[in-house]
Amino acid sequence: MNHIERRYARLVRLYPARSPRDEILDTLLQSGQPPTLRETSALVLGALRARAGYALDRSPIRLAALAVLLYATAVDVLTSLPLDVPAIVGTPLGIAQYAVAGLAALVLHVTALFALARGAYRLSAVAAVLAVGPALVALERSGSYLNDGFWAAPVAALLVLAVNLSPRGERSNPYLWTALLPFAIVILPTGSGTVLTPGLFIEQQAMIVLVVAGLLWSAVDPRVPLAVAALALCDFLTHLTAVAAGAVVGGGSVAYGLAVTAVPWLLLLAAATAGHRRSLI
Repeated sequence: MNHIERRYARLVRLYPARSPRDEILDTLLQSGQPPTLRETSALVLGALRARAGYALDRSPIRLAALAVLLYATAVDVLTSLPLDVPAIVGTPLGIAQYAVAGLAALVLHVTALFALARGAYRLSAVAAVLAVGPALVALERSGSYLNDGFWAAPVAALLVLAVNLSPRGERSNPYLWTALLPFAIVILPTGSGTVLTPGLFIEQQAMIVLVVAGLLWSAVDPRVPLAVAALALCDFLTHLTAVAAGAVVGGGSVAYGLAVTAVPWLLLLAAATAGHRRSLI
């Protein structure tokens, strides 16, 4: 094996074992020339895409639906935290407390998240749609249209319904998504600063980091910026609802607030589209 073959072989070994490495190597060696910078970057990018599981025949909406379901579940955890079990047991109206609705939404969203991850699309759609009502009722306790995460449940339900239009079922590990729940509570705009201690709360800067990471990863897997865009869309819709309800006043603050919340998801959508269309070689 000469030096050209060794250089190509090192690049091809970056691909996962399930990839047709021998066929890729044979095709590359037909040129008889050492790999150019463009070929090297394309091969590295292709290997990253293969290891990330990106494929054009996969549903990009499914990952977005899983991400927003995780977001809605994180919001439910916080709305159900004030649950007063003795009041439920000891008073006739105890069941009417807002935290009970949050707990109901939490159970339904966890069911939807597990079902969607396991490929049970219909069950996930039923659970996600049923969760919208109690999730919004639980958020009513402190002004629904002003709460972070208010639109997470409706957007999640719409995305899961859209996934049901896909002819192909996909499966992934639901326990991995559940393990991400503690991070989602403090990283995503869930309103955790009003429930948890300030030391556990990461403000909107964390969302900016998430948006930047989604933009950078768009070249590897365009499904990722699309999923982050769905999360950012919830934040924009919350701000838009507050504006429509007259909760946001002031000269240039309305336009600035809408721009700050709209620009991230528009950039992420553009990055996802460009990454999907980008040719490797």
